[in-house]
Amino acid sequence: MFTVEFEPDASIICSLDETGKHEDVEVIIGDDAVVYIRQWDTDFEAYQMLILTYQQLLDITASLSTPEGMHRLMRGRQYDGTGLGQNSTK
Repeated sequence: MFTVEFEPDASIICSLDETGKHEDVEVIIGDDAVVYIRQWDTDFEAYQMLILTYQQLLDITASLSTPEGMHRLMRGRQYDGTGLGQNSTK
């Protein structure tokens, strides 16, 4: 289960662990293309945080459906000179 909220400067996604074994995970996508992924750590009583670019988030999402190897997502009509497809290259 997850929730989605739209704020003036960010989109906030909260993924709830339906098993109850882990704390919820929040993904905060700022309008500046910075992505924050945080999860509450009960041992430290603080959030553990990852900070990444929106492109890194897209790479992680795309990696879920690709085979092993090195890949590059092609956005829009960019061309890197390899002659390979626009979605993913290896």
